[in-house]
Amino acid sequence: MKNILFVALMLFFTACGTDNAKTEQAKSEATAGKKFACPMQCEGEKTYAEAGKCPVCKMDLQEVAMAETDSAGHDH
Repeated sequence: MKNILFVALMLFFTACGTDNAKTEQAKSEATAGKKFACPMQCEGEKTYAEAGKCPVCKMDLQEVAMAETDSAGHDH
């Protein structure tokens, strides 16, 4: 009886650990190539590679819209 309980607990903890690893990997892939900045521009135009909080005002950093560098279709 103890062996069955032990095996069940091991399977439970193994399954939970796998989900967390996949979640962290998906989260890091989602933020790859994105830049984040303070919406109040406390530090000017400074950007960060990961989402988080501004070290000055503690607001959540927001994703910065990346400007398109394709100038082939523009006629100014």
